[in-house]
Amino acid sequence: MTAFSPVSRRMLVISGALLVAVAITLMSGVIGPVTEEFRRGATPDIAVKAFWVNIGLSLLLAVFVVVVATSSVGPRWISVSLLILSGLVVLVLGLALADAGEAYRSHGPQMATASTLLFVCAVADIFAAGLTVTAAVLRPPTS
Repeated sequence: MTAFSPVSRRMLVISGALLVAVAITLMSGVIGPVTEEFRRGATPDIAVKAFWVNIGLSLLLAVFVVVVATSSVGPRWISVSLLILSGLVVLVLGLALADAGEAYRSHGPQMATASTLLFVCAVADIFAAGLTVTAAVLRPPTS
């Protein structure tokens, strides 16, 4: 089995770094304003739990992607399949953040920063998903 190419390794490490950056941004810039939101009909407890799930999955997937990138084991079909699956999960997480950003955009100027951060995190997640899937697909052929 051949190992991942250096370009694929870099793509996976960048993807992991983006996922960690998204988790840190959500923890530091989004959860605070969401918990302070007391609009009528707002459900900040449910939203905060959803953001914590997103943070946990982002960190878990970041660790997985970086471990696969730095491991000396070649790209077996199972690791490639799991990388593609994790890329799809990150894509769904990014789309969920974009949906949350759109929802908070209508909550007025007090949520403008959180909404913008959610859109930035969504773009970062979608980019990380693309990098992960591309790195898995561009693996060198096994011999």
